[in-house]
Amino acid sequence: MKWLRIPEQTFSSEKEVQQLKLSGTKFCLIHHQGHWYATATRCPHAGANLAYGWCEKGEIICPYHRHRFNLINGKGAEGQNNYIRTYRLQQREDGIYIALPQSLFRKILDFFKLL
Repeated sequence: MKWLRIPEQTFSSEKEVQQLKLSGTKFCLIHHQGHWYATATRCPHAGANLAYGWCEKGEIICPYHRHRFNLINGKGAEGQNNYIRTYRLQQREDGIYIALPQSLFRKILDFFKLL
């Protein structure tokens, strides 16, 4: 995992759900009921972009088929038998950071940069 700072201007948006891309990874940044969450951008049911969805009762709702996913753990609603990836966020003195996975290729590149 690699912690990256989310750009400050992102938090001035009035959108409840917005799509961002950091270090090659797309994700949804969600502001719901005073809290920030980060999830995958694609619904596992049919691949719809969750950035066009909305939130209700702690869940993000897919804009196409109304599949629902818990904002904390990504678990789909009962009977869906699916889930979405969620990402950890961390408030630090200088902003909000997200923990994004690194591919093996990226880890190797970073290793050689240190040499």
